[in-house]
Amino acid sequence: MEKITEENLDEFLEYYHNLHDSWITNINYDIYDSKIEMLIDVAWSGKRFVREDGTTDTNKTKLRLVFNDVQQCDIKELYSWDFIMNCYLNYVTFEEDEYICFANDEKDPMIYIVCEDIDYEEIK
Repeated sequence: MEKITEENLDEFLEYYHNLHDSWITNINYDIYDSKIEMLIDVAWSGKRFVREDGTTDTNKTKLRLVFNDVQQCDIKELYSWDFIMNCYLNYVTFEEDEYICFANDEKDPMIYIVCEDIDYEEIK
C-alpha cells in the first residue's frame, strides 16, 4: 500500500480526478485499532483518452483506503454518503495537531473522517 502525504496529495487528487462521480461501496470499522477501511468504485483515473467511436475512456478502478489513527468520523445520514461528486482531501489542524481529512464533499459532507494518515491501493 502507498501512503497519501503532503507531497503526493495533489498528484493523488489529480490522478483520481478528485474521485469525481465515484461510489463508496463498503466501509469497515476497526474500533480497537482506530482504523476505517473504505472501498470506492472510482469512475475516473489516470489520463483520459478518446476511443475511435468518440467515447471517453474513464479508466474505472476500485480503490481501497485505510484511515489510520482515526480522530473523528461523522456520517450524517445512512445511505446518503455513498456518492462522491468531488472529494475533499486535505491536511487540517484538529485539537492543535495536524491530521488529514477526507470528506465526500467540501461544503456539505455527508461523511468525513479525520485521521493521522491514509494508506491506499488499487484493487484489480
